[in-house]
Order: sequence, then structure tokens, then C-alpha cells
Amino acid sequence: MTSNAGDGISVGRYTGAVACRYCDAGFMDQLANLKGLIEHEDAKLLSSGRNRNIRITLQSNGRPLEVAVKAFGRQFVVKDRIDVKRGSKARRTWLAASCLAARGVGTPPPIGFLECWSDGRLVESYYLCEYQRNITSFKDELIRLFMENPECERFMTLMQCVASAVRAMHETGFQHCDLGNQNILLRRMENGTWGDVQFVDLNRGRVRGALSLQERARDISRIYLPSDLMRVFKEMYFSPATPPDEFLKKEESCRRLYALHTSTRSLRHPFRTMREKKAERTKADYPAEKDMWIWDERSGQPISVMRPKDRLSHYGVSRPFHIAAAAVSRVLPAWNEYSALLKTCYQTPVKLVDRIGVAINPKSENADREIALLKELGTVPAFVRFYAHEGEKAWSFLAHMVKTLHGDGHMVSVALVQDRRCVLDPGKWAFFVSSVLERVNGHVECAEIGHAVNRVKWGIWNFSEHRRLLEAIAGVIERYPDIKFIGPAVIDFEYPFLMAALDDVPEKLHLSALSSHLYVDRRGAPENRQGRFSSLEKFALIRAIARCSPMCDDRVVVTEVNWPLRGTGVYSPVGSPYESPGPRFNDPSVSEDEYADFMLRYLLMAICSGMVDRVFWWRLVARGYGLVDDTDAQKWRRRPAYQVLKYFLSVAGEAEFMEKPVSGMDGVHLFVFKLQDGGRMCVAYSTAGEVHYRMPFEYLRINSAMGEELPSDVCGLRLSGRPVYLFLK
Repeated sequence: MTSNAGDGISVGRYTGAVACRYCDAGFMDQLANLKGLIEHEDAKLLSSGRNRNIRITLQSNGRPLEVAVKAFGRQFVVKDRIDVKRGSKARRTWLAASCLAARGVGTPPPIGFLECWSDGRLVESYYLCEYQRNITSFKDELIRLFMENPECERFMTLMQCVASAVRAMHETGFQHCDLGNQNILLRRMENGTWGDVQFVDLNRGRVRGALSLQERARDISRIYLPSDLMRVFKEMYFSPATPPDEFLKKEESCRRLYALHTSTRSLRHPFRTMREKKAERTKADYPAEKDMWIWDERSGQPISVMRPKDRLSHYGVSRPFHIAAAAVSRVLPAWNEYSALLKTCYQTPVKLVDRIGVAINPKSENADREIALLKELGTVPAFVRFYAHEGEKAWSFLAHMVKTLHGDGHMVSVALVQDRRCVLDPGKWAFFVSSVLERVNGHVECAEIGHAVNRVKWGIWNFSEHRRLLEAIAGVIERYPDIKFIGPAVIDFEYPFLMAALDDVPEKLHLSALSSHLYVDRRGAPENRQGRFSSLEKFALIRAIARCSPMCDDRVVVTEVNWPLRGTGVYSPVGSPYESPGPRFNDPSVSEDEYADFMLRYLLMAICSGMVDRVFWWRLVARGYGLVDDTDAQKWRRRPAYQVLKYFLSVAGEAEFMEKPVSGMDGVHLFVFKLQDGGRMCVAYSTAGEVHYRMPFEYLRINSAMGEELPSDVCGLRLSGRPVYLFLK
């Protein structure tokens, strides 16, 4: 029986401690046969191994109580000698759990610990706490999200929940010292979030005063996340402050030491490691880091889970050689063609009809509003993306939208966007492509195959994977001769990669145009230069590559371009997946007015130069980068860029570009168009700040970029970065 209630009890052959609220006689009597209870057929084994976790049911204060018992295995005699002084694992766990519970930190309510010593050896050792139903772990939830619901916002919510709980634990002065993902328990809440974080496996814990940065770093270094998610986790932990440099250095150092410690585990504990590996084979585990694919609906893109240096280790040694070989073999003919093309820019009339399109991303709950906004721009070409990860229900809905747009007179193109699962299973990719093309056949002009193939966050890590994707659908697309196929959709000014990607195109998959996601946002205005290349030179060079390649026709289509908008946080492509505290450096975000100005100037340069056949603006509605802001779900707001594009299309959408006369003033650009009614119009702007400029020809009136008539100035025309329209005599 019991010699003492609470601390320092003796029950049967055991000594230990039991929390006072459980110390009724009946409960204590049951503990005397604890070994028999955990070995009884009614006991439920929760986890096996050297230390086992077992669920049993006891009677406490006249009610059944589910108890989780951690049965610690026998240990070496040296550790027994040490534990005589410092306390067994069970006792240390009890003391730590009691401390956490007293300080309001989550842990399964501690019941007590029992141990049996014989001749200086620890024969039996148990820690008891209340069993937690409907609880999971940080590790299991991460794995579940990766496998079932890889949505960025879900990951961020889960990580913020855990980071805040770890911070709260540390603020009480408790250092866990074994803070693995599996030792952080939590619950899924009804609203789709997580809560009730509880810390377990506490035998290494230390009760201190205020924790130092090094002590915090040691704890957090045991948490596993891919490196860029880990960066976000550490920022969440310190938010709203930024992680101190001292902490970051110590955390990285502790993580390296722990990785070294883990790598030598099989040498230090060979038999235990073999047993554990055998047991782990049946358990779900994290996907390989290069296969972790997370979609961020807010910014309309996957996120990178790894930092650049970690991504680099997965590229493979052949990748740079492949790029270099392709570039060397093509650079001379492409450069010669580029030099010739550059001289022809703006020298040939260009009809603008159907040259400027808009990408849309309709959802069932708002499709009507988005289609109405598109119609307001006229019957412009429309671009719709089909995402492999969204499934057949989404594909069917989007196919219905494609048919609706086609019926309304829009020229429709589609993009077929892969995810990592498609890359790993080309059969899945072929099924996706076939399913979409079957649904939209007869209603689309062209289809872009693959997306941003030079960005591993979109799922493709090397050229062999890209080639495998294209080969998997080469037979499929033969069934759709009326659809023109474009690609390979390389993003940004990475033309050596583009040349190498063209090598992957099978002969039977001839491309009707070279498609590109040609951004210039990190350089600011489209006239700004990256080395010797402004947007104009980039347009000419990609046209030269298309002209020199036997795998595609002599056409270029820009299927994605925009500027990220300042102040839109995680909804911006450069703010995703987490809005880091502190100042941003080299931020390419722009104001809404700059966005409008840059957009129109980009379109003028791309189309009027004659180098690009069509540009699709990405996209119509998006909080972080769209022509329309949907922050207020009930009241969408047309941004200045929408109004600027609408007016340009209304005036020049069916006009013909005639010439770009020499302005005679640095930074002043003039584009002259022939209108449908035979009249002429000049679009003018300045990239040299606000200037007074005397036009070389007479005009009847001046309109702003949004269509309002502006007053004439006898002293000259006031030009700025926002284009104006001059209707000529």
C-alpha cells in the first residue's frame, strides 16, 4: 500500500511519486501491479522499441481514467550509477512535466512515476500521465499535409501555432533539450487550425531562469523542417522582432552538431538502430525534400521549401554542363540573328489586334464577376491555366469556362501546369494532359506545355525529368492536330537554360511558338538594363533563339508578366510564403501607379518592336499582382492598371503601329499609330523624370492614360513616366 500521499510514495515494490489528486486508495492499489497491467491483453501498445508507450484504463476517484504509461527499458550499469544521483528518466520526466503544468505550459497532465531498484540497478521505470485522445504530433501533421493537402497557408498556420508554443515554453525558463517534431503534440481544431500544443519526452529537460540565446538555439535545432521553412519558423518564433544574428549562428552550429551526432548513431548504437529502422519501415515519413511540393493559393505559385544552397545540392552535376553545352552550340547563330533583328525593331508596321491578352483564374464562386471584368476590356485573347494538382473537378469547371469564353468571341489559350507528382509519375502527367485537351478541344487556339521549367519549385529538377514529361505526352498531343502547342515556358532572362530546354523537345512535338515568362521586375522599369539588355534587347534575343531553333516556329509569346505590388504581403509573389519582420532589401515591389505605367510601356515595347507576337498579362484578378484587387471579397477594386489597359485597348486595340520616331531628347519615347478611322495617334512618355517637350508635329488634343482630356501647354508638353495620348492633325 501507500506509505505517503503525493511525493515520495511507496506502492508494492515501487517507489516514486503520484500527484495528490489521484491519490485515492483504490488508484494506488492498482499501481502496485503496474507491470501486469501494461502486459495485460487489454492494454494498448502505442509505440514499441527500447522505450514503450502503453495505454491502460484505471479507476480514479470512482471514474475510469485512461493512462499513458511510458515504460523505460533497461540501461547500462554506468547509466544506472549516474541515475542514482540525478534521478531516473521517469523521475526527471515527472519533475519536468509537473514544472510545465505548474507554469501553464502544455503537457499531458502528469500522474506520477514509479520505479524499482534492486542492488543498485534500475529494474523497472515508468512515467504515467493522462492519455490524450484525438491528439497528433507536429511530425504527423506535417507528413499529412505533404501527402494530402500541400497548401501553403495550412503549413504557415501549423508552424505559427508550434513556434508560438515553443516561444511560450521558453519564456517560462524551461529548456526541452529533445525538441523533435514527434515530441510536440497538438490537436486539430474544428475551424481547421491547430491548438492545445503539448510537449512530451521531457526527461532531458532543464528548468532554468531566463533562457540564453544558445539554450533556445539548441532546442530549436532539434526541430526538423526544410531549410526555407525553417527560416520562416525561426522568424515566427521571434516575431515581431527579427531573429538575432547571434541566435542564427548558434542555431546553425547546434544543427550541424546534431546532424553529426545523428549520422554516427548506427556506430554508437548498432543494434538499437537496426531495431528502430525495422519498426520505422511501416510508418509514414516525410517525402524527400526535393519531392516536397507546396502550393500557395495566395500568391498563385508553389513555394520553395529549401534555401538556395540546399537546392543546389539536388540539381546534379550534369545540369550546368548541359546548359553550357547548349549555349555554346547555339550562341553564335543566335547572336548573329539577334544583331540583325535588333536593327529591325520598330521598323515594320504591326497590327495590334489580338496581340494583347489577359490571363484569368476563375473560381466557381466568382467566375461571373471575373468574366464580366474581362468582357469590359473587349474580346481580348484569354489565357487559362489548368493545374495538375487541382484534380478533375477543377479541370471540368475550367473547361466549361473555356467554352464560355470561346462562345463569347475570345481567342482562348490554355496552360498545362505540372506538379511534382506528375514529374515523378509521367503517367499521371499524361492522364492530366489528355483529360484537359479532351475537354477543351475545339475551343482553344493553343496550349502551353509545362510551366517555369527552370524553377525547381514547380517540380522539375533536371533536364531528364523535363524530357521525360514531354516524351510522355508526345503521343497524346498527336490526337489534337487543331491545337497549337507552345513552350518550353522558361521564366526570367535565363536564355542559356532556354536553349538547353529546347533540346528536350521530341521531334514529333514541334512547337508553334516559343513561350516565355519574361519578367523584368527586379530591374524596375522595363527600359532599365540588365547588363546591356533592356526589355527590348531581351525580346530581340529570344526571338533570335526561336528563329534559330528547329524545334519551334519563328514566333514568341509571353504568357506571363506582371510587377509585384507593394504592401500586399504574402499575396505578392515576392512576399510569399511569410511576411518577414524587419526591412526588406532589393525589394522589386512597386506602387499601383508604377505598375500601371510599367505595364503599358512593357506592352508597347514588346508588341511594337515586332519581336513578340502576343503578351498575356498575369493576371486579371489577384490581390498581390493583378489588374483588379480582390482584397474585399464583396467589392473588387479596379486598379489604375486596369483602367490604363482598358483605355489603351479601346483606342489602339485594333490600331496599327507605324513608327517610333526619334524624339531628339534623351528618355522621351514616341509611338505613332494609325487608327481604324484613318487618324493618327502618338503615345508619349519620359523615362528621365518629368520633362517639358515640344512635339515635332501638331496635335488636336491630349488624353491621359485613363482617357481624360488634358489641357494643352503652349510652352511644350509635360511628359512623365505615365504615357499620354496625342491625337494628331
